[in-house]
Amino acid sequence: MTTPAVTVLDHIDIITVPGAVFQEPTNEYAALLCLRHGLEFLYRQALRCDQAVKQNVNPKGGLRYFGKGNLPEFGQIQPLLTCAFHWYAISACQYSRLVGAIAYRQDKARPLPPHYVQGVIPEVLSFRDKVAAHFAWSTENSKDNDAERLASILPPLAFVDDSFHVGAMRVGLSREGKESNSASIAPWSICKIHERLRARYWPDAIENASIAEPDAAAD
Repeated sequence: MTTPAVTVLDHIDIITVPGAVFQEPTNEYAALLCLRHGLEFLYRQALRCDQAVKQNVNPKGGLRYFGKGNLPEFGQIQPLLTCAFHWYAISACQYSRLVGAIAYRQDKARPLPPHYVQGVIPEVLSFRDKVAAHFAWSTENSKDNDAERLASILPPLAFVDDSFHVGAMRVGLSREGKESNSASIAPWSICKIHERLRARYWPDAIENASIAEPDAAAD
């Protein structure tokens, strides 16, 4: 008797599900595949931006570089790239949370889905919560401090060494004798995060315009 195939959803925490669920995906697996394609698209756009600016400011990659603001080297890419960070953060957190939910439904000893996301992409989750899903400045949520509220509406992009980041500058604020900072909005790069997620979720990903389907491996 042939052993049923399993699909690996997370190659680091070893989350698997029975069957070749991405061959004819439905429901949660169709959602994962949709998000994967979207994340890959955003990664490729961000990679083009990184490569273009690196060629201008750090072509050999040997410099420690930090640039922020309306620098001529950045051209006109900042508005759309800023939106790409917002979209990427929301979609990446959706993807990770869905994988975490699938794992938790199979095994209640696994982390709850929000805790799983926190363990996988904590810096992206914080940006998602305080900037991408809604600007902390606009909500006055008690979980956010004054510096985080201000940081959420400041232009977020900075080019650090060889890649665009958000959260690269920490805001410090003193108001009515109360000190706060935006350290929880940590720096991250779409390209570097995506390469990390590829190792975890899609090690079969290839560097061309198409996306390889997740493989089904024998149990």
